[in-house]
Amino acid sequence: MCDVSGRGIPGALIGAIARSYLRAELMQPDTDVAQAFSRTNRELARDVRRGMFVTALYVLLDPKEGTAIVACAGHKLPIVRYTGADKKIRIVHPEGIALAFDKGPVFDRTLQVQKIPIEPGDRIILSTTGAVQVQNKAGEELGEKAFYRTVLQHSGAGTHDLLDRVKNSLEAHADGVAFPNDISIVALSRPA
Repeated sequence: MCDVSGRGIPGALIGAIARSYLRAELMQPDTDVAQAFSRTNRELARDVRRGMFVTALYVLLDPKEGTAIVACAGHKLPIVRYTGADKKIRIVHPEGIALAFDKGPVFDRTLQVQKIPIEPGDRIILSTTGAVQVQNKAGEELGEKAFYRTVLQHSGAGTHDLLDRVKNSLEAHADGVAFPNDISIVALSRPA
């Protein structure tokens, strides 16, 4: 999941370049996630003008082991982890600054890669910040807490139903106001 600092064609190009770099690095045999992010950051920092950057939230699921490897490069909205055993949500937000914001030393020092358990009945939800920036007619943003409540309220549903219900909640909050940004939401679950 990623967001780009720019808009329009320049933002789209930078997003596509960042995705290509990161994907190529992560596809290398025996790749280390931190090294892949570090190499991507160095390459991207050479290609973009000052002030442009890309945030990224990375999740690699291992269904056999029941874990997920997660890394965050400046992505503002954390991963929401719903635990089926106690029906609660937990926020997973490893440290890290955006790709291309720094040429390397600060990026490398701050990037954290975490391994989290994904038990039967658990779910992971990732989103761009557009979901929490949805405004109503009074100009009030939905905000992170309301987004988390919405996810928690519907996490017992199947994945497609969860996504439909979250979308409906966002539209209900907006009450006809156009969404200010693109919104992408990914939901993954481990069957109980």
